[in-house]
Amino acid sequence: MLKILIASEETDRLTELNRLCASVGNFHVSSLQDGLARLPFHASRLRMADLLILELPAITLAQIQSIEALRQQYQDLPCILLTQAPSSEVLIKAMRAGVRDVLSWPLEKGQLADALKRVEATHVPRAQESVQVLSVISCKGGTGTSFVAANLGDALARHFGKRVLVVDVNRHFGDLSYIVSDKSPPSTLPEICGQIDRIDAAFLEACLVRVDNGFDVLAGTPDPIKAGQIQKEKLEWILSVVRSGYDFVIFDLGQSIDPVSISVLDHSDRICMVAEPTIACGRPGRRLLDILRALHYPGDKVRLVLNRTGRRNDVSRSKMEEIFGAEAAYVLPEDPAVDEAVNHGEPVAKLKRRSAIARALQAMAAQLSSAPETARRSVPESVSPLRRLMLLAKSA
Repeated sequence: MLKILIASEETDRLTELNRLCASVGNFHVSSLQDGLARLPFHASRLRMADLLILELPAITLAQIQSIEALRQQYQDLPCILLTQAPSSEVLIKAMRAGVRDVLSWPLEKGQLADALKRVEATHVPRAQESVQVLSVISCKGGTGTSFVAANLGDALARHFGKRVLVVDVNRHFGDLSYIVSDKSPPSTLPEICGQIDRIDAAFLEACLVRVDNGFDVLAGTPDPIKAGQIQKEKLEWILSVVRSGYDFVIFDLGQSIDPVSISVLDHSDRICMVAEPTIACGRPGRRLLDILRALHYPGDKVRLVLNRTGRRNDVSRSKMEEIFGAEAAYVLPEDPAVDEAVNHGEPVAKLKRRSAIARALQAMAAQLSSAPETARRSVPESVSPLRRLMLLAKSA
């Protein structure tokens, strides 16, 4: 069944288009009351659609350029443009921008039926995306989430030939890129979010830190005041842009549970919760796992990572697992090579490839690279992250 997304700013136009689509065939139709400029913020809905019907009362050159940028990003999403009395010049420019059909308003039922039949005749179901999305999160600061996220990305690229992007979403002095590189970031996540209407694959590529062959980093914010630019819809748009270029996208979420981080967790195949084997991590770590369970993430999606194990006076692994109510999926040892690598701004496997921590990260990467994907969404998409947080607070 063809999945059609209708976008218009006019309520009556949306209603009429829904009625006409229902009358000419058996389609799954959804509506989006928003303008062309706001479409990039609805990346998840665009990815799910097989056809976009875009209603615009009038066409400008800037809008044609916006349509062309959207078509370049979603090349397998055909677009039907609906506007009033399109001129021959508008028709030519729209076709050059990649629009499948241009229909005039008021819309005739037969015109729409013919246009939809043409789309159905050439529609090929899209292959499932192979990219895996990982999130690294912690119960408290200082447990090593940024180190784990950055060096796990390096291990996947270095040892298994994966194309990896690590995104620093830590909104409190994010410095992940400097853990594995001494290069100054061309741009940061909040700066990119502030120019979201310009984002396409080429623009984003110019904003990344190239750490090594196949391993890139999107730097976080050095200024928490600017972190407000990082929003749920904008992160979803960025994720939609990078999906086709990478095998793994890893998000460093720090220790935040809010609408932004919940949106990322929803899109993740694996959630790695990092903790240290100490009493200080016991209570907050158990609380974080309880929150993730209350948000309805399945048990096989959430993985416990015990970092910096093997130190004197550590709590035993079995005791930590008892406190958390979960087995440790990955155990990373305390190793002086970590501090040396961070101080040099290089991946630990590059500086000390035979160190215990480098071998442990390689083993972790091996398991993740061979693991099948899990269902990304375990909650209805209609339930917003903010609403889920409110429900979670009431049940606490």
